[in-house]
Amino acid sequence: MTVQRITGMASGMDIDSIVTKMMMGAKQPLIKLQQKQQILEWQRDDYRTLNQKYYDFRTALSDLKLTSKYRARNTTSSDESVVTATAANTAALTSTTIQNVKQLATAATRISKSGQTDGAGKEVTISGSTKIDTDASLLSQESNFSTPITWKSGTVVSKSITAGSNGTVTIDLTNAPITTDENGKISMNVTVNGKTYKAVDSSTYSGLTDKDDYIELQLSTDQKTGTLTNFSTSLSEGTSINTEYIASSFTESKTLTATANTMQLSRSVNPYRDGKYSVSISDGSTSYSLVKVDDDTANIKNGDTTVGTLNTSSGLITMNDLSAETNLTVTYHENYTTMNLGTYEEDGDKHTANFYIKESDSLNDVISDVNHSGIGVTMYYDENADKVSLTRKVTGDFNPEGTEIDTGTDTNDFLNRTLQFAGTDSTETGGENAEFTINGLTTSRTSNTFTISGVTYTLKNTFNTDNVSGRQVTVNVSNDTDTIYNNIKDFVDKYNDLIDTVQKKLDEERYSDYAPLTDDQRSELTDEQQEKWETKAKSGLLRNDMTFKSSLSSMRSLIYQKVNNPNISSQYNQLSSIGITTTADWLEGGKLEIDESKLKAAIEADPDSVELLFRGTGSSTSEEGIIQRLYDSVNHTYNTIVDKAGKSTFVNDQFTIGKDLNSVTKKISDMNDKLDNLEDRYYAQFTAMEEAIQKYNNQYSYLSSYFSS
Repeated sequence: MTVQRITGMASGMDIDSIVTKMMMGAKQPLIKLQQKQQILEWQRDDYRTLNQKYYDFRTALSDLKLTSKYRARNTTSSDESVVTATAANTAALTSTTIQNVKQLATAATRISKSGQTDGAGKEVTISGSTKIDTDASLLSQESNFSTPITWKSGTVVSKSITAGSNGTVTIDLTNAPITTDENGKISMNVTVNGKTYKAVDSSTYSGLTDKDDYIELQLSTDQKTGTLTNFSTSLSEGTSINTEYIASSFTESKTLTATANTMQLSRSVNPYRDGKYSVSISDGSTSYSLVKVDDDTANIKNGDTTVGTLNTSSGLITMNDLSAETNLTVTYHENYTTMNLGTYEEDGDKHTANFYIKESDSLNDVISDVNHSGIGVTMYYDENADKVSLTRKVTGDFNPEGTEIDTGTDTNDFLNRTLQFAGTDSTETGGENAEFTINGLTTSRTSNTFTISGVTYTLKNTFNTDNVSGRQVTVNVSNDTDTIYNNIKDFVDKYNDLIDTVQKKLDEERYSDYAPLTDDQRSELTDEQQEKWETKAKSGLLRNDMTFKSSLSSMRSLIYQKVNNPNISSQYNQLSSIGITTTADWLEGGKLEIDESKLKAAIEADPDSVELLFRGTGSSTSEEGIIQRLYDSVNHTYNTIVDKAGKSTFVNDQFTIGKDLNSVTKKISDMNDKLDNLEDRYYAQFTAMEEAIQKYNNQYSYLSSYFSS
């Protein structure tokens, strides 16, 4: 209940000031609680700051458990113009001799025939008298090729779909029904997660012996939808899938009005053959004709009347003077051609890819499709040589019985017929394995870079000791002492940094006379004075903290102890024996220092013992390496501090200081309630006094007026 306060109107006294002074003494317990609350928060933050150092050091110790920190390797070659090498940390410290390199591994290459003989016996270049424009459509320059393109009736359709629930894949074929090829079979290219499959009908799929590159396409009865199944890996919902297939035609529609009179086609309409475009346009009752205006524009006509325009490059239709709603339908009637490429994998299995080529595609489009496919071949056209080349992206002979690059048996496809890769028109070169003799053993590899027992060799040139007397190449693998030393030094630096930070906090002076400032005290000080006061108030909150003192003591003890692992030489079973000792200044809290020459000598003399000294494991603490011992100790301290001070993501109920803060906060709340009640009581008493004085004054005034009259 709020007490009505009358402040000195009758008495003339400064009641607010009087009550404030009376409350000052009563508020002292509250101030003590608020200061305790602030100190707990500062302590919590100090604990967390130091614990972050423990966390970082624990992470560093985890890295130092890895063998790679102690097994860095150097390799040297007696002749780097012939052989270079690198070694993994698992490689043995050995010397290897390569007596000869008979031949290097090469990538298979096929080059198109430079020309052909016509009926008159006259030889012409692949592109006739006019060079190929690699950016122009194939249809616009098919006469430039010495061998005509074999076009097929149909249009290439590309669709992007996503996998549904449980990885089901369904494709809508309504506006572009899939059609069969010349063999009466249906097929579709399906690319998912970087791999391209060939989707075939159920009867074809069931008859395949090797199904790695194939999936099954199941068509609905009305053939308006298809379901893709039997992917080599299961698909998650939402997986993106790209498809490409041949349809007899492709249709798209849009309803136009006088105010929305444009239709954007999904592709350009560049192909133009025998005075006709590759699309037809109708509105259901009327079929419109297309009349070419220029390379980018065609008029849409109804008889002799122009009713709209088509931008053949962008595919934008604009209709004129639509008086009523019009459902416009556009049907594509493009031609296409195909080509096949096959390559062999390391296990000898053949990998094939089928490419669909539209009339509007350019040679650069074809080249890009090949280069970005998973077939492992690079296609290149050189206009000066006027040739096309195919090169494997890897070296080696993966098909000893034949060629590495297989262009298939279809002599009418674009690759074999038009680009002239058929049969003996294109002879393959390269595709050979590297052959060499190492440590007396004659062997081969598909690549000039290969790994044996952790050492990766790169052959750069051929040579033969029979031809060059006494010549051979020696590869030596040795310890990379500097790298191992730097890894150990990095550990020592991080250890010293932790020791230094913790020890300074333990030694920090505590200024007990500097309690946290109250709001009233802050108002009397400048910002600079407040900062100086608060620095002293925060100082020493963890002075001589037993958790951290115990932690440093434990780490020092573990550092000094021997590692009694039976696989470690007695010469190197403690840090001091490899040149790592504590500093002479005991005030530094047991920091470590390194005798560089002694540590490097130990690494070179017995790297295995040095490694086990640090990262060795055992059934007891005495057998464990320094790193595991420290890790366990640091982890224990870290978890102890988390229990005491929590993490930034914790709520107060999850750690000890937080519970103390909750308790103090509750006491502060209770104390505030008591003080509010006390202040109300004081004001109530003064209000009663004011009312009594006012009553007396009224009586006095009445009596005075009575006697004066």
